[in-house]
Amino acid sequence: MKKMKKMKNYLVLVVIAIALSSSFTSCMKPYQEERFVEIEPNETAFVIPLEEQTKNNQNVLNSESYLNEKKVAAKRIGVPTRFHQTGRMSWSGEWIPTVRVIKVDRTPVTREWTAADGTGTSGNKKENIEVESKESIGFGIGITSTATIPEEWAAKFLYNYNGKTLAEVMDNDVRAYIQNILTSEFGILILSKCQAERKNIYDKMRNLTTEYFSNMGIRILNIGAAGQFDYTDESIQIAINEKFASEMKIETSSNLVAAANNFARAASNIEKQKMLDARILNLEADANLKNGLAIGFENGTTKLPDVVSPSMLEGLMGLDLTK
Repeated sequence: MKKMKKMKNYLVLVVIAIALSSSFTSCMKPYQEERFVEIEPNETAFVIPLEEQTKNNQNVLNSESYLNEKKVAAKRIGVPTRFHQTGRMSWSGEWIPTVRVIKVDRTPVTREWTAADGTGTSGNKKENIEVESKESIGFGIGITSTATIPEEWAAKFLYNYNGKTLAEVMDNDVRAYIQNILTSEFGILILSKCQAERKNIYDKMRNLTTEYFSNMGIRILNIGAAGQFDYTDESIQIAINEKFASEMKIETSSNLVAAANNFARAASNIEKQKMLDARILNLEADANLKNGLAIGFENGTTKLPDVVSPSMLEGLMGLDLTK
């Protein structure tokens, strides 16, 4: 009996010890864990205080210059914390950060908004830019573009697009801006003019897009059209192809006729040149005869010229060559 009583007392002591230990533990504040944020080489970091309350800080909180002041070059940033009490007891609460670390990913982003599969953002549907001509003939334009955020423009980008990534800006803002320009420019032209003026329109779109987004913190590295017009009505493309083929046949026939005419003119000119050369020789021989140079006497013998023309023979027929 005594042994069992001792065992019972021992168990009671263990339970009391566990209860006391739990009570002491619950009365302690949570552990203040040290927090860090890693910054990759392609990222720019900003450390923004979360609890600044001064009037001046509130006025400049949303300014680009303020963000530039908060830019840091460190690759590992320690995040300070403070204890936030959430209950009646002093140990009831949690450690919360007093600053916010915002990272801007400057990695270049490329988009191919075309009708081909595997391009664009989704990769499984046509994403070319749809526009219309003045006659309401619809066609799609493939666009390819690459953009990045320069280090010195990171604060500007963050100020304009806080919470957005460069990829999101490309898929929404840049694409919408390009579509607005192309829709406006092609929409005032008939289809034939759209085809003739496409290069000028693309150049205008490139210049306007590059300039606008440079003011928003984005550098457009390249932007341009990809491929030909993709007509909504396939019969239009068929008609254009047939017209082109017909024009090519006419042009080929015209080239053959021109080549034959050129050959005929060349052959005629060659024949005329030969006749002219022969006439010149005859005139020179006649001149020599008249000047008494064609026939002379040397050592009592008659000397004949090296070249005898028909007119010379007529003259020579009247001479007595036996003297």
